[in-house]
Amino acid sequence: MSRSHSLVLAIAALLAVSFTAACANQTAQAPAPPPDTRKADEAAIRAASADWSKAAQAKDLDKAVSFYAEDSAYFVDKGAMVKGKNSIGMVWKDMLAQPGPGLSFQASYVEVARSGDLGYEYGTYSLVSEEKKGKPKTEIGKYVTVWKKQKDGSWKVAVDIDNSGQ
Repeated sequence: MSRSHSLVLAIAALLAVSFTAACANQTAQAPAPPPDTRKADEAAIRAASADWSKAAQAKDLDKAVSFYAEDSAYFVDKGAMVKGKNSIGMVWKDMLAQPGPGLSFQASYVEVARSGDLGYEYGTYSLVSEEKKGKPKTEIGKYVTVWKKQKDGSWKVAVDIDNSGQ
């Protein structure tokens, strides 16, 4: 074998080793996908939603509003969009002050994104209040709520919308 062939073979071998090492290094550095926590996150959202409904039924304003993120938005049925937890609290204050059994809701469906940072639910609600003569007035409707995972791992409502009618 000539000296030039030996040199070419040595360079080719060196390149092959370098290429293999580089590929192995890239594979080792690729981050592992995050664990799939969708089932646990779905259960957490369902539990939070159920607790939220209990707070509404108990007419506990502070607890009911605590499920909203600070920068959340609430699209009021036949009303304006309300932004921010404090402003949303004002809407809830009026709603919970109505005489009668109040608001209850039930999630029909919950789904969490594979990324684990967003989820949504939809379902139905019932708002029972009393009219001036003590007669019950029942409003049945539907809702969609978008949940966002917080830095501490809890879920808070980012967007909430409801409307009457089925």
